[in-house]
This record gives sequence, C-alpha cells and structure tokens, in this order.
Amino acid sequence: MVGGMPHGRRWLFLILTGYVLMTLAYGAINPLFEAPDEHWHYFTVQYIKDNQALPAVTDPYDTWMAQEAAQPPLFYVLGAALITPINTTHARSQVWLNPFFYAGDAARLTDVNQVVHTPAEAWPWTGVWLAAHVLRAFSTLCGLGTLVCVYGCGRLLWPDDARHALLATALVAFLPQYNFVHASISNDPLIIFLCSFALWQVLWMWLHDGQWPRLLLLGITCGLAALTKNAGTLLLVYTAGVLFLCALKHPSKRALLAWWGRTAVFVILPALLITGWLWWRNQQLYGDFTATEPFIRLAHGDRDYTLLQVLAETGGLVRSAVAVFGWFNVLAPTWVYGVWGGLVLTAVLGAVKGLKMRGWRSTVTANKPSPISFLQASWFPALLLGGWFLLVYAGLLLFMLRTPAAQGRLLFPAIVPLALALAGGLGRWGWREIYRLPPLLALLTTLGGCFLVIRPAYAPPPVVATLPDHAAPLETAVGQGLMLHAAAAEPATAVPGDTRWFTFYWTADPVPATPPELVVELFGRDLALVGKSHTYHGQGRYPANLWPAGEIIADRVGIRLTETVAAPVLARLFVRLAPGEGSEGMQVGEVKIVPAAWPLGGQALAQIGAGIEVTAVTLRQDRVQPGDILNIDITWQVQQPPGADLTTLVHLAAAGQPPLATGDDQPLAGQYPTRVWAPGEVIADHYAITIPADLPPGRYPIWIGLYNAATGERQPVTIDDQRQLNDVLLIGYVNVGD
Repeated sequence: MVGGMPHGRRWLFLILTGYVLMTLAYGAINPLFEAPDEHWHYFTVQYIKDNQALPAVTDPYDTWMAQEAAQPPLFYVLGAALITPINTTHARSQVWLNPFFYAGDAARLTDVNQVVHTPAEAWPWTGVWLAAHVLRAFSTLCGLGTLVCVYGCGRLLWPDDARHALLATALVAFLPQYNFVHASISNDPLIIFLCSFALWQVLWMWLHDGQWPRLLLLGITCGLAALTKNAGTLLLVYTAGVLFLCALKHPSKRALLAWWGRTAVFVILPALLITGWLWWRNQQLYGDFTATEPFIRLAHGDRDYTLLQVLAETGGLVRSAVAVFGWFNVLAPTWVYGVWGGLVLTAVLGAVKGLKMRGWRSTVTANKPSPISFLQASWFPALLLGGWFLLVYAGLLLFMLRTPAAQGRLLFPAIVPLALALAGGLGRWGWREIYRLPPLLALLTTLGGCFLVIRPAYAPPPVVATLPDHAAPLETAVGQGLMLHAAAAEPATAVPGDTRWFTFYWTADPVPATPPELVVELFGRDLALVGKSHTYHGQGRYPANLWPAGEIIADRVGIRLTETVAAPVLARLFVRLAPGEGSEGMQVGEVKIVPAAWPLGGQALAQIGAGIEVTAVTLRQDRVQPGDILNIDITWQVQQPPGADLTTLVHLAAAGQPPLATGDDQPLAGQYPTRVWAPGEVIADHYAITIPADLPPGRYPIWIGLYNAATGERQPVTIDDQRQLNDVLLIGYVNVGD
C-alpha cells in the first residue's frame, strides 16, 4: 500500500531510475543536434570554452550560435567547464549540416535531419561527439532534480498521502517531450530545474515560514534562474510577490515589516547582485535588458500578431508539450496525443467531481473570512502554484505576439503546477488503479516516442543482400561511380495530391569522394513536372560518399504529387544526379495517375474489342477549309481492359476507300496507353486531323476504331451486337471548302 507510504521511497527510486534510463535512451537514439536549436546551444558552449569570453549577437551574426549567443550565460558557462577536459578542436568542421534541411515542417518527405550523421558519431564517443553527449547527460541530471522537486512539492501539498506526489512525479518522468528535452543540449533543463527548486522553497516557506538562510537560498536560486533564461526574471517577480503575501499572514505590523525587510535583503538583493550585471550588459549591447531584440531580429522581425492569432496556435503549443520531436518536424502517432488528452480530460472531470462533493464552498469556516484567514486556507498554496503557471503562460503569449514560439517546452518552467494539478484531478476519483494505470500509459507513450518514432525517423536505408523479385531491373550506370540496379514503385497507381514511394537499389564502386545529389522527378502530360525530390540519398540521411563499396543500398524516395496533375496519365519517372555527370537524367519507371473520382459514364454508342465502349463523340467543327485542323473529342468507357497498347484509328475517307487524311494516335497522345486501363475508367480523349491543302471541296465521313500498331490488326467494332464493316465506326461528316 502506498497511502501510508512505508514503501514510498522505493516507488520514488523506481520512478527516478525509470526516468534516467528512458532519457538516456532518448539521448543515445536521437542523433546529436536533432533537437530544436541544439547545435546552436552546443557551439555557444564551444565558443566560451575556446575564447574564455561570452559571445554576443553581431551583425552579421554567427550562424553557428545564432540567437543563443544573446542568451543568459549560466548554462553555457557550466557546459564549457564540463567539456574543458575534452579535445574538441575544429569542432565546426566535424559537424556536417544538411543543406536541404527545413525546420518545422512535419509534412516533408525528406531531410528530417538537421545534420548528416557520419560514422564518426558512433560509440565509443570522442572529441566533439563525447562533449555533446556529456552536455546531454547534464540536461538529464537537471531533469532528475526537477522530478525530486515535483515530488517534494507534492508531499508539501499532500503530507498525509504521498500517492499524489508519486503520481505527479511519474507523469512528468514519462512525458515524451520531457524526456526528449532533457536528452538534448539546451538551457531549458537548467531553467526548469531552478524554477521547480524555487517553487519548492516558496511552498515550504508559505507553509512553515522561513529564516534568513532559506530566504538567501531562494534569492540565490532566483538569481541563478535569471542568469539562465528570461523565465528566471519572471521567477524573481513571482517570488517577491508570494513573499509579500506571505508577510501579510502575520497580523502584527512589526512582523510584516520584518518579512518585507528580510525579503529585500536576502532574496531580492542577492538575485540582483547575481544577475544585474547581465541586464546592464544586455542594455549596452542591444538596447534591451532582456536581450529579446536579437531573437526578434533573427526571426525576421516582429511579426506583430494579435492575441487571437497567438491563441490560434494553441493546438501546436499543446502537441509540442506532449510529443513533437526533431526540429518540430517529427510527430508522434495520434494515439500518443490521445492518451495524454484522455488523462487531462479525466483529471479535469475529477476536479469538477471533487468541487461538487465539497458543494463549491470555501474551506474557510468563518462566514466573513478575514484576509489573513483567506491566505491561511488549505487550498491557497495550490492557488499560488497556479499563479506561477499563469505568469509563465502570459510571458510566453507576449513573446509569441512578436515571434514564432508555440513550443510546449517553454511552459516546462511551470511543470510543477501542471503535474500537481493533473495528479490532483486524477486522484479525485479515489480509485486504486488511478495511481497505476496513468503512469503505465505515460511510459508506453514515451517508449513509443523513442523507439517507434525517433529511431526510424533517422535510420539510414538498409543494405540488402539481393534484389527483390518485384523490382524492375535497370542495371544502369548513373555516374559518379553509382550503379542503379533496379527500381520498384509502392504502389504503381496514385491520385493528384498523393504521396508515392519508390525504392531504388544502388551500389557505389568506387565510392564517390563528394556526395552526389539525387534528383527524382515525375513528369505528367506534355512533360509537365508533377512531383520532385532533390536531396542526398537516403532521404537526406545517407549520402553516397558514406556507403560501403559494392553493397546494395535500398534507397526509398517519396514524391508528393501536385494537386493540379492532369489525370489520367501514365507519368514518367526520371532519376539523375546533380551536379555533374549523369545530370541529363534517365527514365526508370512509370506511375499511373488517375482522377480522385472518374466522371459518370454514358450510354454506349458502340463497343470496340472485348470491353471498350464509345459513349460520346464530338466533331468540334462541321465545316473546315483545306489546311485546317479538325478537332474530335471521344469518350471511352472501360468494361474490360485490353491489356495491350492499342492505337486509335481516325480517318477521313469515303466508305471502304483509303484514307484521305488521318489523325491516328494512342489515347491521350500516348500519355495514357490502353495497357494500363482498368474497369470502370471513363477517359475523355482528343484527336486532330489536318485537312490536306489539296483536298477537293465536299462532304466527307469521319471514322474511328482501335488497332494493334505492331500487327495492324483492328479490334472488332459492334453496334447492338452487329459487327461493323471494316471494324470502324462512323462518327459524323465534315464539310470541306465553301
């Protein structure tokens, strides 16, 4: 039983151990610098290590540090001290930034990776890679401290039942985004810990009062937080406000003044001494003591949003507080968000249930409570914690008015009130299972995020021993030492807007010294480009210069078709390398693209062959002049596909006589051949006959049919089961001349 908590510490140890193992797994599986701003954070640390000085955002700015050079420096100074013993010479030259990368777009099919990852990153880590993992481990340690603070705050709120505190701790420990953030290089873990530690101190003082050593520790904590991130400045304001209220609990004026004095001397003054120099420096450098100006400038200026526009981004903010990985371009499956949404909804309903059971009454027993009794109410500490969340959220909203920042991790400095509120709402149901099932569900979501989302997102294409039977053989040298052995489409039919995947089977021998760029293009009617991929091989993750010589690489490439593809069409798939040899490209396959919905069929005018019906024919002109072009529209309806390439016969001729003019062509000018037709398709087709310049005036019949161009054999033409003479269909007459 956990209620009496004889085994509470054992459960806490298991939760903390689970967190450490889970977060270390994130740190090992998520490739380095594949978290928001991670390489900027790292190279800001590296700058301080190399130069023994703080960086600044200049004009032009250093792209390896970007806006992080204007961040408060505590994390970066500590990080530089941690990696000082490690040889990280020429660190920038060892990190291969992906030139095709684009952050924030989870719909992109390629280049999820900010960095091209090489074998140099593999275990055992050395140099810059070891230093980066050391900094990730420091983040994990900060997260462990935050969990202890969550538990400590829970024990202060519920001193007689630690189950709520354990539940809150477990939910944070196995929140996928929490694990992800604390497995990355960032100043977020440190500010989250410092804010959580300060909240524990504030809560303890509210419940027990505090002497000057505790006040001094709180002041130092607030100062260090302000020296870590701007949320620390909010923390100092919040702490001063709470301590002001704490003083009001003392009825005597002397005690009130003593509290205010101690707060000023032991909290506000130490915090200002710790961080005041930074505010002065920021004012001198940027004309802004918070150094927000460089962030806005590097984000292309103040976007000047309204509050409604900012609130419209709430969905992304919430999702990224649960599980959004990479550079906001790797999403968790829907069920992960469903699990956490269900937990939050259950907690909200539990809180409502608890309020109804109490009759929505205050816990203060007096009919007209005094301000002191109001502050001494048992629920007031929870209100104080809620106030911190609102302050953090308000600060984020103000920041989002000026720049894109709908990132859930920016709410994590208020993770304590969020976690305790969630645990308190769930605990209101009073079920024994409520303390077991939610942590297990949370654990499943973070396991899924790590092993089922992040791991495959960055996995290189596999090396295969043999070519699969379903792949079309090519055996073509493409250039730069690359041989394309085969290709396969998955599947071969698509509609406009679809994503179509192809697998190409390559070898490199010799392996190219520089990485060729792979360009895969899909051309529709009249060679209009209807889809394209241009990146390194392996969807940007596995350039050919990293391949093992002679091994077969199964490279899967996705192409998203444009919404405006003219369909139906048998699109042509081309592959080329850029730049250099092979840049002219080669056709390696075809993709059948059909409309999302076929037009309605009509009454058959005639049947050609075993199952092709002619349902409509239109001569666009009934009178032409010699040299003119006669345009003809034909609608085909497929009952049974011919399974072979047929050519349409279009003749201007007297009955039974050789044609005077022809417009023979494959359907849709050969761009949708009959061998790919399928039952139920309705194809609107067009043909043209050029009237000979010397054709005598007169009235001439127009005939159509279908034949096999290789053999010359015509398909039978029938009307009402009656086969037509010469297997042609008379579709009308045209007058030539005056």
